[in-house]
Amino acid sequence: MAVFVLMLKDYENEQKVVFSYGPNEETVGKIEYDKKNGVINQISAIVSDSYTDDFFFKRAGRRLARIIIKENGNFVEGTTIES
Repeated sequence: MAVFVLMLKDYENEQKVVFSYGPNEETVGKIEYDKKNGVINQISAIVSDSYTDDFFFKRAGRRLARIIIKENGNFVEGTTIES
């Protein structure tokens, strides 16, 4: 099974960074990283009969954690997860 997850940065400030995530730009959930508390939170889930949010949220969360650690908090404008 092929996997594709799109992540696009919505905004970033000193307190947090918010990304949209999902299978495409029309079907998205929102995930944020609280920079002050060091916590990743889901803001909104993907609402779709065709896609399960849990699958995409877990992968987006892992990618966000990797960006925090490996990229030293330099948040890219967008990224994809493909396998």
